Amino acid sequence: MSDKTPRRDTAYSDEIDLFELAQAIWKGRYVLLAFCLAGFMLAALYAFTAKEQWTSVAYVSKPRLEQIGAYLEQRRAMARVDGNKPVDTAALTDTLFSGFISQAAAMKTRLEYLAGTDYFKQQLKDSKDPSAERMLLLDLAGLLQIKSFDKNQIAPYYEFSFSADTPEQAQEMLTGYLLWVNDLSFRLVDEDFNNHLDAQILSRQTELANIDFQLRAERQNRIENIENALHTAKLADVTDYIVARQTEGATVIELSDSKRLFMLGQKYLNAELDTAREAPIIYPPRYYEMQRELAQLEPLRKYEVKTLSYSYQLAPTLPVKRDKPKRVLIVVLGAMVGGLLGCFWVLAAAALRRKQHPPVPLGALQAG
Repeated sequence: MSDKTPRRDTAYSDEIDLFELAQAIWKGRYVLLAFCLAGFMLAALYAFTAKEQWTSVAYVSKPRLEQIGAYLEQRRAMARVDGNKPVDTAALTDTLFSGFISQAAAMKTRLEYLAGTDYFKQQLKDSKDPSAERMLLLDLAGLLQIKSFDKNQIAPYYEFSFSADTPEQAQEMLTGYLLWVNDLSFRLVDEDFNNHLDAQILSRQTELANIDFQLRAERQNRIENIENALHTAKLADVTDYIVARQTEGATVIELSDSKRLFMLGQKYLNAELDTAREAPIIYPPRYYEMQRELAQLEPLRKYEVKTLSYSYQLAPTLPVKRDKPKRVLIVVLGAMVGGLLGCFWVLAAAALRRKQHPPVPLGALQAG
């Protein structure tokens, strides 16, 4: 008997046999093809039924002077009255545009606009859940994007964009938002101007009233003084002038003291009293200057101005390329995922069969 240990068969091992792997895949090729086809069909079904998204884009910058001509003329009209000061057009366009951008970027502004649109109501449909309404509003606000310009740009602009279910809805919503924010921001800027205008008008009206009151008070005071003097003249039976003192042959009547007015006599005092009562008040030149300025300022209150606080470098576009779903990519990925699952299925099935029916070692076959 030989003491040599029988040589173990090394034909069977746990190492991966690429040929055997390829053979298993080839045997399961129909299963693999079925998985690829299933993945393709499911991906295609999703790609062609998923909700579409289209994005409209607009570029805006500071308004041009011809766009704010009416508003600029209103400012200049007030400046002509208010000391003829020149209007800083650059500062005016900056104020209008900065107000527009700050309002457009505010989340509150976006939510208020979106809540009143037909697009939001259509998306909300019959939902009665307040939380669902709030979530939808926040989602739509996230689709309304505003990007600031790059400082290295030759012509700086802000980029506005909105994504919707159709190209037409995206363009309509973005256009509506820009116009809505323009009205809102211009109304705020115009309120500041109107407040300043009202202050200018009120200041002049107050000055006119003060001048008129002062002159009327002075006339009433003079009338009362003359009436008192006339009463004194009647009591003293003074009908004509009384000489107070003489200076170089001239008669001088002391009238600086109201107590001496009676010396003018009843005749003169009656004439003075009639004049004081019936003669119109004589206003100073400043009074008429204020009236002229008010005549120029008050029509500005009714001056209806509509202007754009921005200019387009690119008006809201009608998108021609869909953002999502990317149908070709989805279908290809679906087929690939199906193929990978098919490979896993085929290899798993082959491994299970191999475990249940392991191959016979080569040594056992020789011994037999």
